[in-house]
Amino acid sequence: MAYRIRYTDLDGALSAVVSGKSSLAAAGCIARDIAARAAHQSLERVLVDLRWLEDRVGMLRALRALPCLRVAVLDVGENEAQDRLDQHGALRAFANVGAAIRWLRSDHESARGDRKVPTPPGAALRTPLEIYGG
Repeated sequence: MAYRIRYTDLDGALSAVVSGKSSLAAAGCIARDIAARAAHQSLERVLVDLRWLEDRVGMLRALRALPCLRVAVLDVGENEAQDRLDQHGALRAFANVGAAIRWLRSDHESARGDRKVPTPPGAALRTPLEIYGG
């Protein structure tokens, strides 16, 4: 088992090209590595290219379990029947890069909720700040 993940920035999304050979045990490690890199770069949209990875067993299940990420998976069409995906959730499989990028960009809502919505200047805070002291 030897895999490699090559990361690039893709206009506000993380692109992760996974190559080499994987196993069921490595699928979780690959997914965790990608999630850690996305968290480190404060990105919530990820494009994962699995076309160069051999033995993809368990990869879609591991990627589906990633919290707070919107994941577009590139894979060859013949592997599409192996795992049925929730096409309306935070993980979706694609056969070409253009469609995957359009899907990632189309959702203007953050996968993390309203965490990144800026507060307009001069607006009142939702919860008042209080200082407790003696």
